[in-house]
Amino acid sequence: MSDRVLLDNIDRVFAILDVDGDGGVSKGDFTSMGAGVAREFGFEEDAPQARSLIAKYEGIWDCISGADLDVDGVVGAAEFREAHTSGRVDTEVVVERWLSATHGNFEVADRDGDGYIDLDAFAAIYRGAGIPDRKVAETAFGAMDVDDDGRLDWNELSAHARGLFTATDESAKGVRMVSGD
Repeated sequence: MSDRVLLDNIDRVFAILDVDGDGGVSKGDFTSMGAGVAREFGFEEDAPQARSLIAKYEGIWDCISGADLDVDGVVGAAEFREAHTSGRVDTEVVVERWLSATHGNFEVADRDGDGYIDLDAFAAIYRGAGIPDRKVAETAFGAMDVDDDGRLDWNELSAHARGLFTATDESAKGVRMVSGD
């Protein structure tokens, strides 16, 4: 078991959350992620599905904003890492909020309602959330598709989303969710 794995994931998550690349995460980054995913699936920002997704992403911000020690409305990389490693931000609450947003993503991506999403839909979620590199989505999808049927169900996706914030071992679920390797 290694804290290095957990720290690497924390740093990767921060880099993804910093949608505008300004070195900090703010509520606007979370709003952009929710709106971006909704747009990938054809929903305008004022559509109920988009508003729901945006609210779920902003719910993550509400939890993470406690890491903002200097109360400037922006959480920097050091604040983000320290909040996660010190326990100042409750990992279980972050995981539950992240799972809520992930479930919202799954619902908009499962256009036919069959309970599955394919790689293209999964890659669209990543693109909308600010991860344009398809290789990252392909790597994550491959690790999540445990039955190798070319699609993900909610159980496969949620197990990895949970592991993203809790994995301490290279072989754990979620480790490769945002690594691209």
